[in-house]
Amino acid sequence: MEPIGEGYYYHIYNRGAHRNNLFWSEEDYREFIKKYVYYLYPCVQTFAWCLLSNHFHALIRVRTVQEQSNLYQHRKKLFLAGKYHGSQDPLIKPFIASKQISHLMNSYTRFINKKRDRSGTLIEGPIKRKKIIDKINFINLTCYIHRNPVHHGIVKKYSEYRYSSFHDFMNNRKSFTEISEVFERFGGRDNFIRAHEEFSSNTVEGTAFFLE
Repeated sequence: MEPIGEGYYYHIYNRGAHRNNLFWSEEDYREFIKKYVYYLYPCVQTFAWCLLSNHFHALIRVRTVQEQSNLYQHRKKLFLAGKYHGSQDPLIKPFIASKQISHLMNSYTRFINKKRDRSGTLIEGPIKRKKIIDKINFINLTCYIHRNPVHHGIVKKYSEYRYSSFHDFMNNRKSFTEISEVFERFGGRDNFIRAHEEFSSNTVEGTAFFLE
């Protein structure tokens, strides 16, 4: 499996070991998102995400070292001005995305193991990823990720599913999701909505994206 390189876009996904659950309660979904932001935001941009009971998907771009440095300088100014409310000065040095993803998975596994009095692995091996190579692939994958709960029969309307970034786009709420950039790639909010309504899973190259 090729390494995750800076400046590239990826579809990252994985599921529970032996196809078991990753999430059992609303607290679990919230904790995963909290850890996702803590470990990954400094080194990746996130354009779409969806958490289901036994697997998850995200569309990301790995920040370059220079972009991490720029982000650090911005957040440091907010920190010194008292407008950044983290417990310490954020982002001391550049992060390696693959290591941060591993930290996320390990931290969440420890959380679940302690909470459910279990031991052992929770995730099915290393994170899976596919490089996104063009705008069409980006658009189709965004729709695919948001519509995934419908594919798995969890809900009839993807807009009703609570644990995806689709609500961030519809409510334009503050989020780690890159809402403005995604709307720009779709050609606006109306086109974003229309593309989701007209999307067919057959337009996504490689049905291996579906985790059964």
